[in-house]
Amino acid sequence: MTGRLGSLVVLGLLMSSALPVACGGDAASSSPEGSGGSGMGSGGSGQQWTGGVTSSPAGGGPHTGGATASGGQPSPTGGATASGGSVVSSGGKANGGAVSGGVPAQGGQETAGVPAGGAAEAGAGGAGAAGMGGSGAASAGGTAAAGKGGAASGGVAAAGAGGAAAGAGGAAAAGAGGGGGAGACIQTRSSRSARSAGFSGSYQTNYYALYSTSCVTPADCASACVTAGGTQASCAASECIDSTPDYCLPPTYWFDFDRLLVEASSEESSAWIIMVNNPYRDTLLVTNFQFELPTDAVVRGVRFSFNESADSPDAIGDYSVKALRAGATVGLDRGKSTAWSTGFHYSDYGGPSDLWGVSWTALDINSDQFGVSLTPLYLDTAGNARAYIDFVKATVYYDAALCK
Repeated sequence: MTGRLGSLVVLGLLMSSALPVACGGDAASSSPEGSGGSGMGSGGSGQQWTGGVTSSPAGGGPHTGGATASGGQPSPTGGATASGGSVVSSGGKANGGAVSGGVPAQGGQETAGVPAGGAAEAGAGGAGAAGMGGSGAASAGGTAAAGKGGAASGGVAAAGAGGAAAGAGGAAAAGAGGGGGAGACIQTRSSRSARSAGFSGSYQTNYYALYSTSCVTPADCASACVTAGGTQASCAASECIDSTPDYCLPPTYWFDFDRLLVEASSEESSAWIIMVNNPYRDTLLVTNFQFELPTDAVVRGVRFSFNESADSPDAIGDYSVKALRAGATVGLDRGKSTAWSTGFHYSDYGGPSDLWGVSWTALDINSDQFGVSLTPLYLDTAGNARAYIDFVKATVYYDAALCK
């Protein structure tokens, strides 16, 4: 028979708690973050190209989808004309890849006025952007590279007063969902599902009843624990407490996962675990963030944020924090060596350039089995303390032609 200090206290704490199930959740946010940005000059709206004006210069590439002219004379919709190519004048806004001065860089082919692979150069004070997503060029003082979803991918930008300039590998592009450069796109989502790694049964019906299970040996308690929904590995840490009569003391687990769906920064709205000095340490598995990365996304970094609290200072720390791919832990452990503080606060793991030691695809991130595992550590040798998790967010930093 074995005994353990604090078991009656744990029993008293558990009697006041209840277990719901894991869940569905709220929508979160996404935002673009560009390294180049966009520039707005003083020109105003002006005339606008609606499909791109095309020409057929000698030796040039084929053009489709727009009005054609010979010798570089454009036929704009809305009125501006110029010679030598497709031009936006009087501070107008290009939407579809007009070229200043009629010189398409790198011999790019145009379709409906949108450069398919080339780059556009801008006049004084403007900014040029080209590449996937179809961003255009602006004339003097005009608006740089606008259009819904206009993302610059490897384009070349030239800027002057009032314009926007981009560094190597990216161009200034703006518009709904636009972005360019390393880590230009960001999505943040909150978890919709969570569970204990060691116990799948109901708290009140299955788990709580283990404390009133009589025993002769610890094996009796382990067997009852497995029947209730515990794993073999976790239930092996069950104890048979010497008392009158003897009773089982099971390992402790995470409960009340549905509370993670609402951010309220309170113990009553949090998933929780009672921490004791026990060989088994239960892991909280947090998944189903419902990301929507585009298929061409190149993931640059991943960050997880836990709104956490401990009910006692210097009593709880991290044993392990690892990313989940397809529901299994992968990569590097990002657990911290510092103790959790009392009072709810966000603790971040990872960041904009942290891949956790593995490579990620859009398919990995968009899976409902992408997530994070958190295993807390009890820092004392006796008694108990509670750990709380109120809300979990994940942020993914990526590059793509279009940010979502």
